[in-house]
Amino acid sequence: MSSSQVIPYLTVHDGAAALEFYAAAFGSVEVSRVVMDVDTGQLGHAEIRIGDATIFLSDEFPEMGVVSPRRLGGTAVALHVQVDDVDAVFATAIAAGAQAQAKPADQPHGARHGVLVDPFGHRWMLSQQIEHVPPAEYRKRMLEQGAVVTEARSEARASGGGIWAALNFADARAGIRFVVDVLGFEEDLVVPGVDPSVIEHSQLRWPEGGVVQAATANRPGNPFSERPTGTESLYVITSDPLTVFQRCVVAGAEVLAAPESPEHDPDGLVFTIRDPEGNLWSFGTYAGST
Repeated sequence: MSSSQVIPYLTVHDGAAALEFYAAAFGSVEVSRVVMDVDTGQLGHAEIRIGDATIFLSDEFPEMGVVSPRRLGGTAVALHVQVDDVDAVFATAIAAGAQAQAKPADQPHGARHGVLVDPFGHRWMLSQQIEHVPPAEYRKRMLEQGAVVTEARSEARASGGGIWAALNFADARAGIRFVVDVLGFEEDLVVPGVDPSVIEHSQLRWPEGGVVQAATANRPGNPFSERPTGTESLYVITSDPLTVFQRCVVAGAEVLAAPESPEHDPDGLVFTIRDPEGNLWSFGTYAGST
């Protein structure tokens, strides 16, 4: 299922008019249309694009059970669209003939939403992200409104996972301080050597799951410590990358990539920094496709 794509397929009572409306209201681009009857203009199929999204639509074919919201008396499905300026797009859609169901307003989860119904009976939820809200804050806000938010989380993530990353530092004590004080790991265990400047072993736990071991490089008799320092790259899953990024900026860490939404996680964020010894750290919301 990893290569699957879900494309909304709308049925309308006037396909030609719908194509004109979606272009005027949402700036859609027509990719193709199939006219089944040149005399009536009955639309058998059309493809449009709104931003990066593909939408199919057709006229009604009641004999095949293909009917529009007008015939049904409403719709049970809404199309959620991310936009850059929800107030502007909402106003444009209303001017083009849509009806307002809920004017744009800020929501507890950090987005500004507006809901409208187009002239063909389809409901559109326009959304603009205006702030990043950590899960804990979202749960708090919803609880104040009498609602309870729960999240399904992987048991492997909650337990800390079965694979531990290992880092060698020329200055392990300074490396551990950076990982804990700046990146936000929790210090579970630090084992110094006979020479207190040498760290034989440490366990630094990420609060959302996972452990990093940090130790002094090139310890005599330890082949695992012989890897070159500053050459590792780690990706850490977090629900709140912006908070981690802010700590990195305050600490003066070298930023290689500022927070952005990658193609594989368009609703998420990821950034990358380099620690003082050269290791790369990426913190992002992407936890793998399911």
